[in-house]
Amino acid sequence: MKYFVQFARIIVGIIFIISGFVKNVDPVGLSYKLEEYFSPNVLNIPFLESLSLPLATFFSLFEIVLGVLLLLGVWKRFTTIALLLTIVFFTFLTFYSAYFNKVTDCGCFGDALKLEPWTSFYKDVVLLILIIILVIGQKYIQPLFVSKANYVVNAVVILGSVIIAYLGIYHNPIIDFRAYAVGKDLAEGMKTPEELGLKPTTYKTIYTMKNKVDGKTVEITDAQYIADDKWYKHGTSWEIVEDKTKNVIDKKGYEPPIHDFSFDYDGEDKTNEILNAPKVIVLVIPFADKLKEENITKMNSLINDAKSTDFLVVAVANNPIKGLGVENAFMDQTTMKTITRSNPGIMILEKGKVKAKYHYNDFPTINQIKQLF
Repeated sequence: MKYFVQFARIIVGIIFIISGFVKNVDPVGLSYKLEEYFSPNVLNIPFLESLSLPLATFFSLFEIVLGVLLLLGVWKRFTTIALLLTIVFFTFLTFYSAYFNKVTDCGCFGDALKLEPWTSFYKDVVLLILIIILVIGQKYIQPLFVSKANYVVNAVVILGSVIIAYLGIYHNPIIDFRAYAVGKDLAEGMKTPEELGLKPTTYKTIYTMKNKVDGKTVEITDAQYIADDKWYKHGTSWEIVEDKTKNVIDKKGYEPPIHDFSFDYDGEDKTNEILNAPKVIVLVIPFADKLKEENITKMNSLINDAKSTDFLVVAVANNPIKGLGVENAFMDQTTMKTITRSNPGIMILEKGKVKAKYHYNDFPTINQIKQLF
């Protein structure tokens, strides 16, 4: 039992630290995922949506601390019980997401590693088993260092995590795991499986059929529906329950990391033109309705300064913006929230390659942007 406990202690501790860290570097990204969970069509607790950012910051920090406490071997009763309650909660969420197909990515490892819902659930089940071993065998968990050293290490970890979270909220994340990170080639990230000679992901439709005579229901695939005319022939007793129809992955294949990325000017797509331009300043505005006058003033100052240069300045938003010095294109809001965690944010492109990204709090001058080239 002693060796099982030590094995579980190392595995669980490392996983919780890694999971917490990738969330900790990008609390805003995790807050978007929590908003998705809190939405009416998932858990339906919308009053928590306004608390998504503080909750995201707390959860990421809590995961790291639990992992560190476990490896240090201190507060073992509190740590093991807290780990158990946490993993039970996570297991419920991942099962709910997988079974009801509500959230396609749990966000367990942020943008660093995308797990399918069922994969994430099985991962949590394994962790649950390991944590139960820790709860039962907690007497075998001994402190790693002498008492004072353990607390110093934990204090340093907490302080470091708070600083990292602060940078992720008020500046850019210290590590960018997204497809729009500095150095990424956006055109390459948009290429289809066919262009790359890879197999695409295929989907199938699941119909819920209801017998109008006895009320019996059964789930069938679109292929089964087409193959047997008893489901649709004239006079059949079966009907499709429309609100239960769902599309699921049949075979997993390559999916472009960048999608729904386009510059739409009232139906005119200028994406290729912008990606081929040598020097582009992209003002990214995920929440047009939350812009303040000072935000627009700051953007207009940069727009005016860029007029005397060879930079192309474009703006993207989810709604028209009054008073902005350039006409804004329309872009999918989820895509913009992925590009930047700021409202507004700046992305600098050189022929489709990301040269730099800036949070609103770190808006550069035109001279600073020039120095990138």
